Amino acid sequence: MNKTLNRRHFMQLTASASGALLLGLHYQSCAPNGRAVKYPMLPLIEIDTDGWVTLIAKNPEIGQGIKTALPMILAEELGADWEKVKVVQGDYDKKYDEQWAGGSYAVILNWDLMRTAGAKVRSVLVEVAANRMQQSKDQFKTEKGNVIHTGTGESIPFEELIAEASQMELPEEVEFKPVDSYTIVGQSLPHVDIQELVDGTAQFGIDINLPEMLYATVVKNPVFGGGLESFDDTETKNVQGVMEVITLRNSEYGGRLLGPNSPNFMNGVAVVANSTWTAFKGAEKLKVVWDNTSSRRENTELLFEQFRNQFDDTELVRKDGDFTAARKNAATVFEQTYELPFLAHVPMEPMNCTVDFRENSCEVWAPTQNPEALEKGLIKLFNLKPEQIKIHLLRSGGAFGRRYYVDYAMDAAILSKEMGKPVKLTWTREEDIKHDWYRPASVQKLTAAIDKDGKVTGWRHILANASRVTSLGREGSPAGTEIDEYEFPAGFVPNLQFEYGHVLSDVPLGQWRAVAQSANVFTVQSFLDELAFFHKKDPIDHFLEFLGPARMVPVVGDYEYDVGRLITVVEQVRKNSRWNEPLPKGQGRGFAAAKNSGSFLAEVVTVEVTEDGNIKILRIDVVVDCGIVVNPSGARAQVEGGILEGLCAALYGEVTIKDGAAQQSNFHDYPWMRMREVPEIHVEFIKNDLPPRGLGEPPLPPAAPALTNAIFAASGVRIRKLPIQNQLKNA
Repeated sequence: MNKTLNRRHFMQLTASASGALLLGLHYQSCAPNGRAVKYPMLPLIEIDTDGWVTLIAKNPEIGQGIKTALPMILAEELGADWEKVKVVQGDYDKKYDEQWAGGSYAVILNWDLMRTAGAKVRSVLVEVAANRMQQSKDQFKTEKGNVIHTGTGESIPFEELIAEASQMELPEEVEFKPVDSYTIVGQSLPHVDIQELVDGTAQFGIDINLPEMLYATVVKNPVFGGGLESFDDTETKNVQGVMEVITLRNSEYGGRLLGPNSPNFMNGVAVVANSTWTAFKGAEKLKVVWDNTSSRRENTELLFEQFRNQFDDTELVRKDGDFTAARKNAATVFEQTYELPFLAHVPMEPMNCTVDFRENSCEVWAPTQNPEALEKGLIKLFNLKPEQIKIHLLRSGGAFGRRYYVDYAMDAAILSKEMGKPVKLTWTREEDIKHDWYRPASVQKLTAAIDKDGKVTGWRHILANASRVTSLGREGSPAGTEIDEYEFPAGFVPNLQFEYGHVLSDVPLGQWRAVAQSANVFTVQSFLDELAFFHKKDPIDHFLEFLGPARMVPVVGDYEYDVGRLITVVEQVRKNSRWNEPLPKGQGRGFAAAKNSGSFLAEVVTVEVTEDGNIKILRIDVVVDCGIVVNPSGARAQVEGGILEGLCAALYGEVTIKDGAAQQSNFHDYPWMRMREVPEIHVEFIKNDLPPRGLGEPPLPPAAPALTNAIFAASGVRIRKLPIQNQLKNA
């Protein structure tokens, strides 16, 4: 179905991204011999006289495939020949708008913007061709870099039209191509830089090399909330190649200066040297005295005790009906408590950033999810003007929310300013894990009031933890980032209460892939599985009964829950996983489903549990409805990666706190799955023409409950506390 987007709507979408909407005539050599002439058609599209189309990838590439997916949308609407498309990573520039990565929003926010940019350029190319042939515009289409007259088949290549097109005004309205005509979107295409990724020439942040560049690392107070008293760098400076040791004091830069969502850098000491490894070696020899008088010196056990105690002092987040009355009148009351740990991000590429800070300029090479926060930090710390800052967006070797924060980049800027030369700062793995912005730990208590017919008439969900709102210095209720009024099953139970208990903590907290849902879906889907067992019902049958018929369920405001889409993925995963077929003794299947970022997913995990408590994950089936799938190859990778990260966290992920510091420091004590543990993963996408929704985070939350529910089916052991590691052996 075609959709018309008027000029006003497009201006709202791209006013700060596109500037003037006139096609400017601009000549610039883009070939070594100067033969090709390049015409910019909006900031995102350039077409040259050799027929090549250059598309700007404006969003940070953190492994989610957006550098390929967004240009595919542009190319599709433009009608470009994908074989003659070049994709170039754009630097940070306000004209691009929404230039960040996180929350599974990249495709959601840019779907209409990319289509509109492509359609506007297509429209003027078609107009030029129509004028030449003296035919109506509606008799033309674009395909593989040509404007084609549909009646005669006569075609004109883009490169023969762009000189005239570049002098024309963009149309006020554009009509999108019908979905059934797509030839690029919906195809499985390799990443545009797959060759560089395979042969090792792809440039990550850690690969930057500049003339006269120095290298640095940091040693920070391991105790959260602590400061720096003094240090002895005698042995460090005796290491050949060490050039300088610099104090990093938060207070010297105004304390919490970077603002909400951009946590401040911590106190510490930096070592600057002639190589990264020399800086690491010098840092090992530092003798530091830390000042921990202002720290709470917390411990995991005490924090969890505080969480549990907070059940009696909660904030009401949502109240539907009368849960107290429903509980009083219930035939049965079922209740369970679940515990989830702090989690680190552990991207394979540790935090790093390169900065060249000169007297009147600051140039940055950053693997970051949030270049706007980086710019704001530089402005606040050094009183720079935006025009003095240039930020290059580099491919990140993993992020998962950690690179949404820019503390490591601020360290690099300080050091470059001090040294007067470019500085590449690289954190060690140990610093990376010990100074993360962790996924909040929590204790959650669920209560169901059940009538004589087995129907859940009342639901109470209490969550207690330390909140990201407080840790990040945001405004608003601490509950806002932990449990919200739209959480499932809001709208499905007539008498429902969500409550939140807040505990203050020094532990730094932040985004972690799927954030609150990574914890809350585990709790809710585990609880529903327990209710199914309590009623002696099949878990999928019980879940579908709980959902009720296909319909739109009002949740909050204009937000409605499309039950039909969820039912579809659940029924399909039941079929794909051969759910009803018996398994050998010691094996079991577990089910979980959820909606996240507009996408609906259902997952089944099949496991084997040995008599000595070892777990082998045999197979995973997942069915996804995320609307139009832009690049099935990239989408499948996102689903597989999200599930594996969810399983890793469920099996092993845990950061424990002792005397105010994280105890884990590397993969020996923060283990992750190995290749030999990875099971078969079978992914199916539901085909429809609905707008694409997010996919980076949605596959993760159902993975943990599907796994623990499978473990129960195989062994009879119920997992209510993560991680699973060693629990079965002690059962």
